[in-house]
Amino acid sequence: MLERPLILRGELEYLGPGRLGRRVDEPYREQTTVADGQVTVRRGERAPRTFTLGQAPELDGFLRGFAALLGGDAAALARDFELDASGTTAAWQLKLKPRDRRLPRRIASIEVDGAGATPHCFRTRDADGDLNVLLLETLASSRLPTRPSQPLVDALCRGFKVP
Repeated sequence: MLERPLILRGELEYLGPGRLGRRVDEPYREQTTVADGQVTVRRGERAPRTFTLGQAPELDGFLRGFAALLGGDAAALARDFELDASGTTAAWQLKLKPRDRRLPRRIASIEVDGAGATPHCFRTRDADGDLNVLLLETLASSRLPTRPSQPLVDALCRGFKVP
């Protein structure tokens, strides 16, 4: 288990139906592409690993949810997740709980914070309690302490100034 949230900085990209790209720049370098039922992960200079979504059915549901969110498909998102939305156009939050009974073994919940049509922060709580945070857009350049606390990350994701 992690002692503090794992903060990733990078880019998440919707590449069309069933296609996603994720680039992590910090604290390590990784490129993940999902397309045509295949997942390719390249970490650092290592050779890429490729596997099918059929080998990880829980990942399939998770990725469908992300694709639906980034693609603006509310019906598809509601099919795979219980949704709780709050806020205004200027600052909003979505709380997602997976409907697929296999997914909660890995992912307990996802919180997405954003403004307008742009998500800025994805917080994924693993089933074991670990928290992974992906900062995007303007938040990706935020200065954080070496050991950020969960309350500090929550405040940052919700748009509050962090000292």
